[in-house]
Amino acid sequence: MSYSQNEKAIIWLDIFDFLTYKKQEAILGFFNEPKQIFTQFSQNYDKLSKVVSKEEFDRMCYALNDDFLEQYIIELDRQGVVVLTKFSENYPKQFLNFDAKPIILYCKGDLSLLKTKCVAIVGSRKPTNYGKEVTKKFARALASSGLTIVSGLADGVDMIAHSSALEVDGKTIAVMGSGFNHIYPKGNFSLEREIEQKGLVITEYKPEIMPASWHYPIRNRIIAGLSSAVLITEASNKSGSLYTRDYALEYGVDIFAVPGEITSFASSGCNNILKCCQASLVTCPDDILEKLNVQNYYSGDVKPLQLSFDEQMIYNSIDGETHFDIIQQKTKLDTKTLITLLTTMELNGIIKKLAGNYYCKWFAVLFKFTKRRVYETSNYRKCWKSWHNKKIFRKGLGSFCHRWTY
Repeated sequence: MSYSQNEKAIIWLDIFDFLTYKKQEAILGFFNEPKQIFTQFSQNYDKLSKVVSKEEFDRMCYALNDDFLEQYIIELDRQGVVVLTKFSENYPKQFLNFDAKPIILYCKGDLSLLKTKCVAIVGSRKPTNYGKEVTKKFARALASSGLTIVSGLADGVDMIAHSSALEVDGKTIAVMGSGFNHIYPKGNFSLEREIEQKGLVITEYKPEIMPASWHYPIRNRIIAGLSSAVLITEASNKSGSLYTRDYALEYGVDIFAVPGEITSFASSGCNNILKCCQASLVTCPDDILEKLNVQNYYSGDVKPLQLSFDEQMIYNSIDGETHFDIIQQKTKLDTKTLITLLTTMELNGIIKKLAGNYYCKWFAVLFKFTKRRVYETSNYRKCWKSWHNKKIFRKGLGSFCHRWTY
């Protein structure tokens, strides 16, 4: 990989562990162009003494030679690492408008994904079953629609979002809080390798940098900055994913959140940001797709949903428009369990909640070779409509229960 002199100067600057982000910014500020470092750095200790000690300055001067830098770049190439700076063609242009833009990005994978429309999916590292199902549903649908899923390769929601996107042959970008030689958590090593092959992995930390707790809130600015929208599927009030919300608010990025039970601590963060009007409430992927004006749906095969024993009982107990009490009477399930299962089934597009605590079934089939949908209503009448007439068709069905799945 060949780099310009300006790019090489930034790569050289990032070699030194004792240079923090602010120190790197300060050093670059002393020069009109980064490439001037190679010719003027050793002559400007008086200025640079405000940023580095004499010992650090001497170490940097010693490493100020072409052989040292070229060997380092060769080693990066050997590891398959591509470096991006603001002087690079593939550097995300939106970052140039941010105050805390990353000075350097280390990348493995398909760099063209940086120019695609992205949606970040973030949330708890220990999601409930509800959070897992919601994340799978949204990630698969959004990735199937041609959007690139961005997340942080952490446990929980991040891992589910990445893997769900890959399951439908979608694209995903993982933003790490460590270098490539120290994948964290270690259990996601194989997932990281798969994303390298089928998507893109990026980090602002050189390969040998170990993970640190303070890296992750900072890297969230990259997740928010890459995205056209941020979706929080499940998060408590103390979740680190709320840092992503803060950056999204600062950058003017659309924020969406999935509501949860008001008694659930795991959903308290989502519920609070919805209460404070800091995010738009979403209950299905269409809410996001319509906001982003995305219409290019994936045309692959759709796997049928697998229902648990209790879910199958609920499904069988619904005949037309069925009241909650009737469902409970037929299934013999306690109120809390039944509410949880009904909510999960609604999010999965299996049933629909109506006014007055009534429920009915939803039917849909996604055809493989077209953007058309086949809608099957509660009286099993089949209707055809093109994607472009979606809204007209939905209105025309009146009280019939319908939707499309992905």
